[in-house]
Amino acid sequence: MKELIEQGKAHALADFTGAPVHYADRWWRSEEGQWYALDVAGSNLVDAQADRWRAAHTTELPTLHSEPNPMPNAAPHQEVGES
Repeated sequence: MKELIEQGKAHALADFTGAPVHYADRWWRSEEGQWYALDVAGSNLVDAQADRWRAAHTTELPTLHSEPNPMPNAAPHQEVGES
């Protein structure tokens, strides 16, 4: 599987030991040095989770624009006109 990943024919879900690998339209998992294909239902679950993860990490968050402080030298909780 390592060679398939290096050749770009397979893709690991993430960069950690034990991460499932997508190859030949299925997800595979490693157990004790052997690779096993997940069944269709298991592959579909990993696909759905991967899609959610991608969506969460590609969503652009709104930029917060801070309003300029109308009284930059005011003490905390000081109202306008107070000294």
